[in-house]
Amino acid sequence: MRVRPMREEEGSGTVLALAMTLLLVAVAVLATAATGAVVAQRRVQAAADLAALAGAAAVQDGRDACAAATAIARRNGATASTCSTNGSVVEVTARLTVRLPPGTRTLQARARAGPAAVG
Repeated sequence: MRVRPMREEEGSGTVLALAMTLLLVAVAVLATAATGAVVAQRRVQAAADLAALAGAAAVQDGRDACAAATAIARRNGATASTCSTNGSVVEVTARLTVRLPPGTRTLQARARAGPAAVG
């Protein structure tokens, strides 16, 4: 005696495979977006750090700290949105606009640089 498969179950494996493929694609897109956001945040933080260090070095050389910080931030793909000096300490806020799958976002990071405190 031969058992025949039920007609209403034909093609159910195809639907299941399609659903799993769509789930895998969605997870890959989300992972890519998350990785892109982390890389962009690291990039803007590095730009802020380098800009603050350049500003502190400029203060030591008697040059304009914020001009040096702005130039270095720009060379690193960011913009220096704020820059302030307090004696020989320089504080910089850098911004970077990135496109991620949900849309565009503006990331920002702050950095402070100056001579080490003694005592």
